[in-house]
Amino acid sequence: MTEDGTRAITVTPQLVRDMTRDVATLLLRTWQTLALWGALGLAIVVATRPTDAFGAVVVCVAVPAVALATILGTRRSVRRALSVAFAPGATVEARVEPDALCTSGVLGSSQTSLTAYRELRVRGSAAVLRLRGSRAFVVLPSSLFTDEDLAVLREGVTRG
Repeated sequence: MTEDGTRAITVTPQLVRDMTRDVATLLLRTWQTLALWGALGLAIVVATRPTDAFGAVVVCVAVPAVALATILGTRRSVRRALSVAFAPGATVEARVEPDALCTSGVLGSSQTSLTAYRELRVRGSAAVLRLRGSRAFVVLPSSLFTDEDLAVLREGVTRG
């Protein structure tokens, strides 16, 4: 950590793999995704009306197949995005100020007001900040933040 509170890490291939797993898990466990899976399963059951053994087999195969395809597609999308933003060997920096998050990495640097975020979720190696009024989110390695930094981020997010 530098004098101004900036923390920096060098991205490794293992970090990208770990972040891919953690971000995909966070995205797949939202209430919207779970509701979508439930509605999709119900739609498959209603559409096929499994009144015979073949229909029941179709339902038993289709629902898990769609779920698996969703999981694999999400992981692939997350991995692609993280591979661009966090190229192995690159340095990523972050600094939490009382009212802003300052970041720097391969794609550039930014200083964003904490009230611009509506949610902070941390899982394993990833910290995910969802932007207010948007479906977009910012992903950063959780190792860039101390417990105090995360407390400041949570407080700033709830203020907004």
